[in-house]
Amino acid sequence: MNVSSQRIENFHKIQRNFELRLKMIQDIKTRWNFICFMLLRALRLQDFIKSYISTHENENITLQKLSFNSEEWKHVQYLVELLKSFAIFTDLLEHNHELNINSIYIVYDVLFFHIEDHMIALKRKQRSWKRSLLKVLMQAQIKLFEYYANVSHDRKLMYNLENIIDSHQKLDLYDRSTW
Repeated sequence: MNVSSQRIENFHKIQRNFELRLKMIQDIKTRWNFICFMLLRALRLQDFIKSYISTHENENITLQKLSFNSEEWKHVQYLVELLKSFAIFTDLLEHNHELNINSIYIVYDVLFFHIEDHMIALKRKQRSWKRSLLKVLMQAQIKLFEYYANVSHDRKLMYNLENIIDSHQKLDLYDRSTW
């Protein structure tokens, strides 16, 4: 819809009764949190998207392919739930200049658990899209391990020292069952 000003204006006309003027968010490949923002916006504008497609489906055959059924919207909702933690931490890391190395490790810890929890839940599922998503999560876990290895390689001593001198953390991190 964002490809022309006329389409954007038509989309805004549909939203007018609700005092909205929101555009769809497009994915930015170099900013992985934008996938989550894009899907969240699509969920928020779901009814307007349906209305836009139904009013303009005769003009453009491609729009018919973009129409989601209720099951596909559930897929989008599940993806948002899956990506939300990554988006939150990406925003946190981008905007907080006071982070230290132990904060980075805590972020990795949370993200690894998040992926594992979803993988455990998806292993019990039989629907093909959920089985496909499980394969994607396995690949995401591998990629996260690669990033983690880049942070942790030759920095273990620095990480341990940082935890000890951190006035908030001290040795508490080593008392956790996850350590």
